[in-house]
Amino acid sequence: MKGYSTQNVAELLELSPELIREIARAGILEPTRTAGNHYRFDFQDIIVLRTAKELMQAGVRRAEINNALFNLKSKLPSNRPLTSLRIAGDGGAVVIREADQVYDAATGQIHFNFAVADLAGTVAPLARQAAEEAQASDQLSSDDWFDLGVDLEAVSPQDAPAAYLRALELDPYHSDAHVNIGRLLQEAGEYESAEEHYNHALDVERDNVLAAFNLGTLFEDMGRIQDAIDAYKRASNLADAHYNLSRLYELVGEHAEALKHLKTYRSLIERS
Repeated sequence: MKGYSTQNVAELLELSPELIREIARAGILEPTRTAGNHYRFDFQDIIVLRTAKELMQAGVRRAEINNALFNLKSKLPSNRPLTSLRIAGDGGAVVIREADQVYDAATGQIHFNFAVADLAGTVAPLARQAAEEAQASDQLSSDDWFDLGVDLEAVSPQDAPAAYLRALELDPYHSDAHVNIGRLLQEAGEYESAEEHYNHALDVERDNVLAAFNLGTLFEDMGRIQDAIDAYKRASNLADAHYNLSRLYELVGEHAEALKHLKTYRSLIERS
């Protein structure tokens, strides 16, 4: 069973198990449960619980804390690593900072600031232990291995590829595992292998927009501009795909197409 037990998280964050269960029961978190009905928390849950601790220490009222946590949970990205994020109290609001972007997460008078990467470092030993236990188990499904890979990416990235590959051993048609291992290979500069995995994902699930979008970024990395354009077109419901199409069409001198996709990008952003 993937994830971290209530006791694991209580010891890690120095929170009482009772408080953790109370926050989980409030619907702020969505932990899985074991066959014995015990909670199992993922890394996103740990980020939210760490923020709850900081808010309580800052003296924020409980109603405001719950509101802040609901908003924070909804804004944590689910399709990319979390370790570039910093959670902070800024001008009376909980905010998520990533590079030059800031996401307002809630209201409340607070004063704290922590890097998710630092939190990941403390969680990493637990994640490695979970991976070792999983290796010894023959009861995990391909989805279990995929979920473990996602957790490992957040806290111990070097261990994530093995989990995704194990998911694919059990189910060669697991499109999300192909996408994630493809992205890791792309980041490592192994472009041909990454392309194979993205294409496998699209063979299994033709409308997998994340596979198509990532394939577009890969083709850009490889200097294959027309192939990148074709790939981004397959991710037409993603605003960022239209932004990249606008940029690439401008690059190749097709100004009318560039303007059309820029307008679509703005329209999708305004709706979100």
